[in-house]
Amino acid sequence: MLKIQKNDKWLATVRDDYQVGVFAYTRSGKVVLVTSRKGESWILPKGNRAKKRSDRLQAKREAFEEAGLQGSLNCKHYDFNSLEKSKNLRIYTMRVKTILHDFPEKSERSRIVTTFDRAEKMVKQEYLEIIQELRKRIF
Repeated sequence: MLKIQKNDKWLATVRDDYQVGVFAYTRSGKVVLVTSRKGESWILPKGNRAKKRSDRLQAKREAFEEAGLQGSLNCKHYDFNSLEKSKNLRIYTMRVKTILHDFPEKSERSRIVTTFDRAEKMVKQEYLEIIQELRKRIF
């Protein structure tokens, strides 16, 4: 179960135990998912915070490294408190401009660009709630 917290600040001012990631969507209204490193499940591109990099820049970097995505990040972010996992998530929305064929973690992950309806059937409950919430807010 997730609890969304709305926050328009760029940098974290609360707890340090969260990861940053992106809700990446295309102009045609599709969402981008990647597999977890072990390939067990479909997730949003995300990763640990960087000490000397803003959360916003770290989210953009994770999108590039894990999914080969380049695009515009919205300044607004959404914080999701996880009741099931140890780390909470800070998610930025990204309108994808370019999907690169080669990217740093290509050999470690699969990537899919798919409809929201299909994505909602592919992800686990925690990501389902995030996708459903952000889909309502963006589209």
